[in-house]
Amino acid sequence: MARAAQEKMSRKERAAADESICEYICALQKCVGGAVCIYNPLPDEADVSAAAARLIAEGVEVYMPVMRGGDIMLVKAGAKSKFCTGAYGIAEPKGEELSPQSVKIDLCITPLAAFTSGGGRVGRGKGCYDRFFALCPCVRAGAAYACRYVKGVEMQPHDAPMDIMITENGVIKAEDLN
Repeated sequence: MARAAQEKMSRKERAAADESICEYICALQKCVGGAVCIYNPLPDEADVSAAAARLIAEGVEVYMPVMRGGDIMLVKAGAKSKFCTGAYGIAEPKGEELSPQSVKIDLCITPLAAFTSGGGRVGRGKGCYDRFFALCPCVRAGAAYACRYVKGVEMQPHDAPMDIMITENGVIKAEDLN
């Protein structure tokens, strides 16, 4: 349902939504401060790459996830980072891989396949971010197009809820979603 709604968005609408989402991410980072973990998007995810580039240019410590055996490791990203295609077809930065518990992340921007009230996040079903958040306490912010909101998704006990959702319409505290 959420994917079908997104497929109705034109390229122009998606580009405008991506630009707004990136602006909100940068503003949120200024509020939270500190290091950021941010994903490299797949084609069906909100494109947050402009936010990553801007944060790096502003001198913010930016880390990106790399998948290793179904778990997330972190690589510090910079303006001259080289990327390769990693697990699941995701562009991953090359560099020293760090465990989540060895890095002080203040804000983590995660992709959302869908989201629901109370901070419920639907990902790709592998539990990578749930395990990551168990090791890396930080502000959890999911990024998605507003049309990815769905009602009635049941969270499992192992699911790590988001604190904040970021859409083209703004930054929403999880508890404010109905």
